[in-house]
Amino acid sequence: MIPYKIYYDQKAEKLRIALPEGLSLVEEYLEVEVISELSKKTILDRIKKVNSGVEEVSDGMGNLYSSEIRKNVTRIYNSYVEAELKEGIDTGEECESFIETKLLADLVSIWIDARIEFRKQRSATDNSH
Repeated sequence: MIPYKIYYDQKAEKLRIALPEGLSLVEEYLEVEVISELSKKTILDRIKKVNSGVEEVSDGMGNLYSSEIRKNVTRIYNSYVEAELKEGIDTGEECESFIETKLLADLVSIWIDARIEFRKQRSATDNSH
């Protein structure tokens, strides 16, 4: 497992995940696109289809970030930045990150579990006041 840290960002007022250098788009993908049990189930189902050979590649489009899930490696990319690059416009923003598919599956589960736990704690705190 790769090292990660889940923390509450006071300034942004939201739960965040920190991953090693080179995986910033994976962090953003998790925070923006993986926000519910449904999104967790959808991604894990896509991974199962690729691992079982039903699909060679599973493409998923999100609001900002997209993913190409393959058996061993998943590409997470910023759809907007990629389109700009195809037009010859370099925004200076990172376009893609690669992560082992198994690690992505683990992180998706860890992230959603942390979000659920955070909501429970926040709800308990709100109800105690």
